[in-house]
Amino acid sequence: MSSETVQAAADQANREGRLHPSQRTMVLNAGFSMAVVWIILFVAAAVMAPIGIGVSSDEVRGLNELHTDAGLPPVSYWSLNWQVYLLTVFFLVLAVFPGRLIWRRLAEVRSGKLDVVPGWTYDYGHVHKAPSGGQHAMYMYEVTERMTFTYFVVQGKSHRLDYDMRQRVLGSRTNAAILTPRSKILVNVVAA
Repeated sequence: MSSETVQAAADQANREGRLHPSQRTMVLNAGFSMAVVWIILFVAAAVMAPIGIGVSSDEVRGLNELHTDAGLPPVSYWSLNWQVYLLTVFFLVLAVFPGRLIWRRLAEVRSGKLDVVPGWTYDYGHVHKAPSGGQHAMYMYEVTERMTFTYFVVQGKSHRLDYDMRQRVLGSRTNAAILTPRSKILVNVVAA
């Protein structure tokens, strides 16, 4: 299938509020991959903390032998390692944040539902500073930050457009912005 045919099928599915299979990579993007990496690192750190920096039971036995020889009360394993297990809990709590992002993105791909936001797209053209845009619900502007980038703002959230999407979005007309319901990722912009 040609790219025009795939794009036409994606546009039709998006108008109906559905995610086209070719657009799954837009939701499961580099941010999703980084969240997977972070959750793996946090869980690995939570597992490795007691092993790597904790006091082993053999060391506790040796310490207790020294304590009995000196007439001191014995120490428990938990009294020497509670900080390490607190660190383990901290890493597991940190793993919740990327876990929520992963769960939300997978739920959006599984449901396949999209929000369609139609409206007039005001075109500011090339500007030196991002416009405040309080008077327009949907607008676009182009700004040069070492390179020229085009931004599309829908309901106050700014999205940088890639080259392909920039070719499809025309200002000063009615467009429909296609967004994921929870993450508000811009999937497509079609003429309304």
